[in-house]
Amino acid sequence: MKKIFLMTGAMFFAGMLTAQTLSVEQYRNRVLEYNQDIQMSRQAVNSALYSLKSVKTDFFPKLDVNGNYSYQVEEVEFLPGADLKHDNYGIEAGLVQNVYSGSAVRKQYDVGRLQHAIAQLGVEHTIDNIVYAADLSYWAVVANRDLYELSGQYVKLVNELYSIVNKRFVEGAISKTDVLMVQNRLKEAELQLNTNSTNYKIALQAMNIMMGSEPDHEVVLTDSIQSVIWGPKEEGLDKALERRADYQTAIMNIEMAKLQTDLARSQFLPQLVVGVKEKYGTTLINVDGKAKWATTAFAQINIPVFHWGKMRQEVRLGRSQEEMRELERSQLKDRVSEELSHAWVNVTETAKKLEIVYSSLDIAKETLILNTFSYNEGKLPILDVLSAQVSWLQAYTNVVSVNYQYKVALAAYAKALGNTGV
Repeated sequence: MKKIFLMTGAMFFAGMLTAQTLSVEQYRNRVLEYNQDIQMSRQAVNSALYSLKSVKTDFFPKLDVNGNYSYQVEEVEFLPGADLKHDNYGIEAGLVQNVYSGSAVRKQYDVGRLQHAIAQLGVEHTIDNIVYAADLSYWAVVANRDLYELSGQYVKLVNELYSIVNKRFVEGAISKTDVLMVQNRLKEAELQLNTNSTNYKIALQAMNIMMGSEPDHEVVLTDSIQSVIWGPKEEGLDKALERRADYQTAIMNIEMAKLQTDLARSQFLPQLVVGVKEKYGTTLINVDGKAKWATTAFAQINIPVFHWGKMRQEVRLGRSQEEMRELERSQLKDRVSEELSHAWVNVTETAKKLEIVYSSLDIAKETLILNTFSYNEGKLPILDVLSAQVSWLQAYTNVVSVNYQYKVALAAYAKALGNTGV
């Protein structure tokens, strides 16, 4: 029995010499480097930054140069004896400065600033989700690997019992019924080993694909499912809301809606631009065909007067959008509160389960040792030994399963806190 309990991990020892080793932290980093969603969200940040820089140029004067040329085919008499020239050409440079546009440019710049900040929060939110998914994938592989190893131990355990029973049958000490019962149990154990092997391989393939490796790439996971990664403590809702990128985005969306309302109103306020134009070319009425320089300074104002109440409707639409964003924020706050509460309950209750399953495993180990000894002494039937083996297997399976549940609960709690890096 001592040999059996020392076998955990032995089935993969040879592979550790050549296979890549990964801790859960290393796996997270590999996934974050490879994940396309994170790369796309970072590109969204770049796009928002370029858009912001583009809007910023509207604060500065704009210089445009344009030219024209025309040829009048017909003869045109301007005055008796004075025909207009056929050629008409010119080149003009204009410098224009926006003076006032109802603060539209300032509002557009503020909107661009918010869009950039929201895009950055989008990266954080994506990272939170990917880290959570990476943790689940890592611990799923570890759990399935442990169950696979446990199945191998169980097969060995039943096989050793079969050797003892078969020897006693040959000696005529027992009937063939005991042998058949153990043989049947051995086949069941081999079938379970095959099932757990399949589950482990599929989980490993999914994990490899998530970090950009070949599906069948050999990996040795160094973190045990029974190890303590971090000690959780209960955090308040306010702290979680401060950390949650999605909630901070909801707050910014409210501010964005207010800016959009102001921007809609600014379109119906006076617009004033000033500028200067320098032109070289023929005059509009080209009599002598000579090109000349002409400088023009100008100011242009546009005052919207009556648009059938369009501004009022645009503002109402903006206010409605503000209310919707506020309701979304409130709804998200309730959802975060629910996630945080449920996640904490899962952490604390699963921790209690751990104490139970470890205690159950100790009992199952002792029972198996005693029943095996009693059977060898002829004091118990083979059925009691087989039952003790099944109880040991179930107890050990529960240890692995509840430890996996605990790791998932921790990952969910970290995600609910908006701090998946813990």
